[in-house]
Amino acid sequence: MNDITKKSVKKKGHTRSQFKLTKEQIKLLIKHAEKLRDKIIIKILAYCGLRRFELAKIRIEDLNLETNKIRIFGKKNIERLATIFSDQLAEDLKVYIRYVLNNPKQGYLFPAVSSLNKKGHISTTEINRIVAKAGHRAHLNNPIPELKNINPHILRHSCARILKDRGLSLEVVQKVLGHLSYKTTMDLYGTKSISEMDQELKEKVGDIFG
Repeated sequence: MNDITKKSVKKKGHTRSQFKLTKEQIKLLIKHAEKLRDKIIIKILAYCGLRRFELAKIRIEDLNLETNKIRIFGKKNIERLATIFSDQLAEDLKVYIRYVLNNPKQGYLFPAVSSLNKKGHISTTEINRIVAKAGHRAHLNNPIPELKNINPHILRHSCARILKDRGLSLEVVQKVLGHLSYKTTMDLYGTKSISEMDQELKEKVGDIFG
């Protein structure tokens, strides 16, 4: 922790990682999302603990609904595989791709909403707006005292804390949050194989958010 961070913590009396949404609050957030796309965005953030830019860049080609894996490009463009361990999220994605996106074989999972967005995928600003708007509709405030709106990063914190609370080991939590490189997915990580970790996620977490 650097000097600036130490001063910030001392002034606030807390670190932001101390705070999380409860399972019930996340379910309420999903319930109050305006459309299927928005519900899926919030679910992926909550279940997989993704960063905003990781979510925005997901392509349909990165999604394998037979193995329930998503190829994610994280910091420094390092690849990893995220697991869709919620059966309901997998079904939501199938419906969304088929009926909302009209079943394309490639392209961004969440296309840009504005023609001014030249990147082709949804912006991180739009992801912020979707999460904050669902929070307003659900009458939820950010549990971090100095913040008001629910934001994507609180969902990442919540994902980590909820996984720990449900008895998931540190290595599994690290894997979900992206502390595991793509190349390592064929090997052992710590004491558990990838398939063992996936099974543990399914058994202990499953469809916790619906």
